[in-house]
Parts: sequence; C-alpha cells; structure tokens
Amino acid sequence: MSETSHRVYLPTSDFCFVCGEDNQAGLQTRFYVDGDSVCAALRPREHHCGYLKVVHGGVIAAIIDECMGWAAARAIGRMCLTAELNLRYVRNLSTDREYTVVTEVTKSNRRLVLAKGVIVDSEGAEYARAEGKFSPMSPEETVKVDGMLIYRGGEERLFDGLRGDAE
Repeated sequence: MSETSHRVYLPTSDFCFVCGEDNQAGLQTRFYVDGDSVCAALRPREHHCGYLKVVHGGVIAAIIDECMGWAAARAIGRMCLTAELNLRYVRNLSTDREYTVVTEVTKSNRRLVLAKGVIVDSEGAEYARAEGKFSPMSPEETVKVDGMLIYRGGEERLFDGLRGDAE
C-alpha cells in the first residue's frame, strides 16, 4: 500500500459512526484511496467490544460496509446505499493491534455496484471478508450528502461534476 504521506483521503463527517470526527463512540477513521482500492485503518478501542477485548461483529460490519460504499461511490460518481451485505468473520479482532480494511469494486453499472473487501493485520492475516451490493443515490441526494461532508483540502472530490445537474 501507499505511504501515508502520499495518500489521497476521502472526506469525513462530524457525526458518522465510522468516520465521524466528533463521534466519540465511533471509529473516527479516515478512508483513503490506494490505486483502485478504498482503504481505512482500524484501531478498535474497548468500547467497540462485545466482550473480553473482542470487537463486536456489528462494528466490523459497519467499517467494511462503509469502506465498500466509498469504493462504490468512486466507481460511479454517486453516493450509494447498501442493498446487500455478506460478511464472513474469519477470526476475532481484538483491541491490541491495528488493522487495515481494503475494498474494491468488482463490477458496476448505473443501477448497481458490486464490491468486495477484507480486513487484515500488519502480517497479512485475514480477519473478515465481505461482498456487497450497492445502489446509487440520485444526483440530488448525492449533492445533499456531499454538502454535509468535511473537506479540509486535498481530499478527493468525487461529486463536483453533479453540482450543475442537481442544483
């Protein structure tokens, strides 16, 4: 994967469970582009666990789902909603290490995007893998959501081309 200093990041939000900067209960992660993949660092904390330092399955589903959703959005230039999510938990995630989520689009058209993703540790061990189907939002809905995102400069701007169409 690319060096951190050369990464192109995607925008964040203030309230989202996965990328929300102000959501203290959330993961507070940033999505970034690496070639054709969308990735995220995951460093779970104690309050993300179901029990005994084991990260809750819903937390795992949330980050891999959102990361695939961003991959889908990049593929078609629209925000997407999850239509279907299939997740395989391979081994328990714990709070003692950092993980990387790596997702990519496997097929896309105007009506549906198929994506896959994996969560791995620094040694390349796989902890979860998923496949998802994503439905695009309308240009108007995408522009509305984009208006709520946080851009600090340098983030990839996926939806600027829709502004003339949607406004």
